[in-house]
Amino acid sequence: MPPLQLTSLLQNTLPNLSYKGRAVLSALGCVNGRAPGSAELAAWLGFHDRYQFARAMRREGLPPLETLGGWARTLYWLIESQSSGATLRELAERDHLDPAVAYRLVRRVTGRRWSEIRREGIELMLLHFRDQCRDGLVTKSAMPHLKIEVRNGGGSPQLVGQTIATAKWRPCRPEHLRGVLGERVPVSGSPFDIALTQTDLALVTRGHAAAVEVLRLSPPPARSVHSIQVGPVPTRVVPSVRGDVAYVTSQFSEAIDVVDLALGRQTVSLRVTGHPLGAVLSNDGQMLYVSTNRDRLVALAVSGRVAPREIPIPHGSPQICMHPSGRRVYASGFRSGLIAEVGVPALHTLRVFDVGGIVQDVAVAADGQMLYAANESGWLDAIHLASGKRCGRLQFGTAALGLAISADQTDVVVGLLHAGRVIIVDRAKLAVRATLLTGGTPRLMATSAQGRVLVVNEAGWVDFID
Repeated sequence: MPPLQLTSLLQNTLPNLSYKGRAVLSALGCVNGRAPGSAELAAWLGFHDRYQFARAMRREGLPPLETLGGWARTLYWLIESQSSGATLRELAERDHLDPAVAYRLVRRVTGRRWSEIRREGIELMLLHFRDQCRDGLVTKSAMPHLKIEVRNGGGSPQLVGQTIATAKWRPCRPEHLRGVLGERVPVSGSPFDIALTQTDLALVTRGHAAAVEVLRLSPPPARSVHSIQVGPVPTRVVPSVRGDVAYVTSQFSEAIDVVDLALGRQTVSLRVTGHPLGAVLSNDGQMLYVSTNRDRLVALAVSGRVAPREIPIPHGSPQICMHPSGRRVYASGFRSGLIAEVGVPALHTLRVFDVGGIVQDVAVAADGQMLYAANESGWLDAIHLASGKRCGRLQFGTAALGLAISADQTDVVVGLLHAGRVIIVDRAKLAVRATLLTGGTPRLMATSAQGRVLVVNEAGWVDFID
């Protein structure tokens, strides 16, 4: 593999590094991850010594050179294996390395076996690599964990600590959905959307209460700890990468409300033209992509320092999702039966998929190969993104609205809006595996890293599916 390909992958995954950090990635790309000693690399990159080099790595949020080099080499092997079909043993022997050492290296830096990362693909591994590098920006000593406690009598939350620490990526495999209903947490005010932060919080929009409910998930049982007032008719809620703030689409205020989760209040409003509907955050956490009832997709810089940009999208988009690569957004057009694929950050339409009906929630599998779309006309579509062809449709006979992909990527969970049921669909067979009677009106969903799926019900609660 040409070194430039690995260098581009590393730098595109960590776009906010300074020129010094980019130089480190370029050096590793040139040697396909076979990092020399820190003293040699420091001299190569113009540092006075290995100590100055190590300090610069820490400031960039990068892991130690041994770990960073291990990631670069693992990614190199993964791309080579996917392009040529070579086994890790063959790649290690070609690099004059004991295969056992190669297998141990992969397990040490990723926390997973080679067979697992080979199956999951390069895009998911790049996400894990990015998260591990991001973790270097926050330490427990620098950013103590925030605890939110509600004293007897209600009122504003009592804050312990200064801010919310970023949670580490846990390499353990998530549990497989058993397909049973677990606990249920009451939430009033016609809840609609739910999102999970990296700090074991669940954020629920309350459309008829102009508020976002904050649920703490651990230690169990889950419970409500605070309600944060926002603009009228909040629909989607999107946590920031670090989980310290959240962005809420408040339809009737024609704005994105920025909520500080540490302070427990709204701090800023980002104005948009029209009523904001769907929203998704870029992988680097710097841009928020929002669909509006004006049939526009708007790109907002969360810093507020850059003017918004927008393009037309087909006929109303209540839901949007991001491709795992971070380079494409999918916007459902409920009035047209179309799904638009939009390249970001350039904001140009790449393809349009015509599935008919009333398209609602959309989600992309972690390997970036399949797009799933719930349809209010009564079905679930599966689209193979490489070919752009629909490869399956599962009929329900009643309106489908929300969906989520299980943490282990084996199931698609679909909410049947008017039937008061949640369906678990086997992804490989595109067949119903389990049907759960929830009652009420199931809306949107979120998947936890541990494997549970949380389903918001407009009738006034959140269901936990185990």
